[in-house]
Amino acid sequence: LWFTRPVRQRSASFSIFAFIIVTPTSDNMDQPWSQDATNIGTWGARNFEGRGVGVLVEWQNKGFHSFGWLSPIHLPQERNIRSSLHGGDIYVHCNDIKEPRLGGIFTFVLYNDRQGFGAQDCEARSVIRFAIPTTSMSSLRLPAGEERPAKSHLRQSLFYPQMEEQGITLRRYLWEDSLQILELWGHPEAIITAADDLNLLQTEVEVLLSPQMARRQPKELLRQLSAEEAPHVPPKCRWATLLSSAPRQ
Repeated sequence: LWFTRPVRQRSASFSIFAFIIVTPTSDNMDQPWSQDATNIGTWGARNFEGRGVGVLVEWQNKGFHSFGWLSPIHLPQERNIRSSLHGGDIYVHCNDIKEPRLGGIFTFVLYNDRQGFGAQDCEARSVIRFAIPTTSMSSLRLPAGEERPAKSHLRQSLFYPQMEEQGITLRRYLWEDSLQILELWGHPEAIITAADDLNLLQTEVEVLLSPQMARRQPKELLRQLSAEEAPHVPPKCRWATLLSSAPRQ
């Protein structure tokens, strides 16, 4: 992700490449919540509407008053808030999110109060990023439905809402490069299952590594992507490895 956002107040109107980022999750991170639950917050009663998924697009560090905004990717019960307050983004207070990372994808409980829509009980999803030769894309078993739910922030991204039924966010970058970049966000075990279902575990598919992970890999298993192959990937994040353990030729 590379974008900037203007600062917004609650009452008004990045490159993120790594092999896998594992974050603690609760057992119920993808389970629906009661539709008639309410809570009393700073802005009055909170009416909960179920669990959604969004990407953190802005964060303001203000100590105990820190807050940010999530751009929704998937919402409960086909809830459409994109034409509502705050440009359709969802407010999140620092008490409701741990380790906010710009560009990270979170599940959350969606609520509404007098100030609009907010996110509570945010859970970060883990991620694995794959690099696939463009010529091999036809061998993948991608879902039929494609959406661009956060295109005001993520102009070069496609999402596949059908995957949310498995607790997985599938994101595809639209860069016209020789390598295509796909991301799977979710619980690590669900990611592996989804990768197999999508045929991402084939031999020519590589996994992108963070600099820290690349240092822990045997050199004979690493390859550094060229600028011609992946011009949009930051140079320090162009390390890749095959899923098999066979040494590089």
